[in-house]
Amino acid sequence: MKNKIVLLLLLSFNITSYAQTDKDDRKQDIRDNAQERKTITKEKVDYNLFHRQIIALKEYADERKKIPALQKASKMPVKIVSTIDSVDDVLDNDKNKTLTGYITENVGDNSVNVYEITYDRSLKKIVSVKATGETSDVEQDESDKKTGVKKTNAKKKKGDDDDEDTDEDTPSKKKTKDED
Repeated sequence: MKNKIVLLLLLSFNITSYAQTDKDDRKQDIRDNAQERKTITKEKVDYNLFHRQIIALKEYADERKKIPALQKASKMPVKIVSTIDSVDDVLDNDKNKTLTGYITENVGDNSVNVYEITYDRSLKKIVSVKATGETSDVEQDESDKKTGVKKTNAKKKKGDDDDEDTDEDTPSKKKTKDED
């Protein structure tokens, strides 16, 4: 009987010590989760603030003004959208400092980044706005019409198989004075 009581006492001490370490582990997990939630919340705030600042840019407003003309020319739905690059493949030091965003022009199924925007997380503001130089096909066609640049037609006439033979002298049907 004494052995059973001693065994029971030993087991109860083990259970309480195990319960204490389990409680400490749970407290540590709660702290880790709280820290993780804070960083996620901070990132969400940065993304939301960056998105609002992109929408407030003059370049964004200028692109939105082009929508009716692009829709008329392409006969497809046109959207101007702000996108934020959320890929975390950059170095950890650089990842915490900047975000990259784009003003994107969607014409039908085609998507073109018109502006590239850099946001500094420590300053909480947009640092640079660069035009990418990319334009949609519809916008390129309209600018060509305005400047007077014409596209060359690469279609061949029927029966005109050899374009390279144009350098050879072709016989003329005109009579010269020497022949008379």
